[in-house]
Amino acid sequence: MNESAGTVLCLLTVPFAAVNSLHHELARFRLARRWRVHAVNVATSAFFVALASRPGGDSLPWIAARLWLPVAYYWWAYPWAGRTLHLFYPPEFSFDRLLIEWDSRLFGNPSLWFARGKPRWLNEVMNFFYWSYYLYTPVLGVVLFATGEYRRFEAMALAVNIGYAVCYSLYPWFPLWGPRWALPDAGLLRRRERVLDGYLFTRFMNRLMWNDTAHKGGAMPSAHSSTCVVFIVWCARIWGLPGALTGGFIGLMMFVSTVYGRYHYVLDVLVGILIGLTAVSVADLLVG
Repeated sequence: MNESAGTVLCLLTVPFAAVNSLHHELARFRLARRWRVHAVNVATSAFFVALASRPGGDSLPWIAARLWLPVAYYWWAYPWAGRTLHLFYPPEFSFDRLLIEWDSRLFGNPSLWFARGKPRWLNEVMNFFYWSYYLYTPVLGVVLFATGEYRRFEAMALAVNIGYAVCYSLYPWFPLWGPRWALPDAGLLRRRERVLDGYLFTRFMNRLMWNDTAHKGGAMPSAHSSTCVVFIVWCARIWGLPGALTGGFIGLMMFVSTVYGRYHYVLDVLVGILIGLTAVSVADLLVG
């Protein structure tokens, strides 16, 4: 029934909050006032459990709240997950040297040379596709909500949120700075090369990546890539073959742009794709 849509989506926030609190309790480097973390996690969990119980009935506003608020929660959870980045390893530690070696052996380290010497217009095109990630879930959500396909909305958003939950929960266990930080530190890239030159979208992404908005230490797995997989699958489900071709092209360009812009290694992207495929299957099973 569409009237029950969003219940599972709301309840998924609870295990993520529990894992977040568990990280702080198991931490080697504990925050001084971690009780505040637990208080926020308990409060948000209680809110979503109450929302899942449909205290306002099954009116359209309550259905909308159960569908959209968990999506907003996981956008907020990205900066919240930043508090866990250095719970088990010191801030100066990362696994980047290992990833650079693997990436070089398996793929020739394209994150190093892919964008080298490229024109500004190409940098702009690549950053446009990387930026396009921020539209995936809102666009699919608006289309499904506007057509009254609330259960399908839930399945789509649940897959996206499962990907986020897994990625955010893995960050503290496998801290990875990403190529834009690690390649210069390893002496493989000149520091002036790590920031691409371009126009509107390139400048927007540069501000995002270099003003502490993006986590230094949260590159593995690529949540961009897991979300992109969900986008491609649901473009195909909503619009058939035209959607599959269009979504597939946009998604492929997004995957390429993550490496081109030195935001991720190829292995980050591949792990993110695997998480996305798994998340779609689990969401389909849970929503039915």
